Amino acid sequence: MISEQTNLIAHVERRRVPLDEIVDRDSSLSTTLIRGLDILACFLGGDQTLTNAQIAARVGVNKATVSRLCKTLIALHYLRRAPQGGFQLAPGLLALSYPILSHMKWRRQAVNLMQEYAEIAKGNVSLAVFNGADAVYVQTVGDITDFPHVPEMGMTVPVAESSTGRSLLSLLSDEDRAAKYLEIEHIYPDAVERNKERIDRSIEHCRAEGYCISYGEWRENIYAMSAPVGITKDGLEVTLSCGIPAYRARKEEIEKDLAPRLASVAKNLRLFNIFGS
Repeated sequence: MISEQTNLIAHVERRRVPLDEIVDRDSSLSTTLIRGLDILACFLGGDQTLTNAQIAARVGVNKATVSRLCKTLIALHYLRRAPQGGFQLAPGLLALSYPILSHMKWRRQAVNLMQEYAEIAKGNVSLAVFNGADAVYVQTVGDITDFPHVPEMGMTVPVAESSTGRSLLSLLSDEDRAAKYLEIEHIYPDAVERNKERIDRSIEHCRAEGYCISYGEWRENIYAMSAPVGITKDGLEVTLSCGIPAYRARKEEIEKDLAPRLASVAKNLRLFNIFGS
């Protein structure tokens, strides 16, 4: 069985776009800034520590350039030197996330309803929003013990290959969805085409029934359900998702009980005074 970290690393490697390709799209972009941010993105695969050589191999630049960029990121408190050698992400990055999370007050409003559902479903319940070609989790509740996958805040999943992402797609207009498909294809070539039938079916089901389901598609041992919540007044598409270990739930129970219940929770969340008309 593929480990969690192996899955994450593969996800990060698949989403890395060559620097030349990015600059070709817009020559006004700063290549130095892109390289610096790409170094930080190397850690998205779950590695706690990376050496100069490992970073150089992943980013595709020489070790001297990596050393200079890492020194700059250390001065900005975004990286730190690991005691055993190499580099680690620094707590300064957490400070960047605070302004974002602090303005998502609806996350805290939703916790009680999410917790109630998590206890019924015996799974982890999360809120997610778009992050480019991915969906990023911004709130999670539930039991993290004896659980094969916990979608912690900041973790991402590809939009085209997850129930979370497809649920978010159902909130977009045809024009916005077409633009999102182009964005996804830049990061994950052929992902939309390869999953088009599942995407269309999920969008249709979200709009008709209020939810979509994925059986072990993104995580082979997880049954996932997602229900679109809505678009906040400041323009964020929000979805509610629940993951359950495959050994804990029967497909019939999910389809006839748990998934419709999740849609009801999402409907209740829409009553919060955070969504536009």
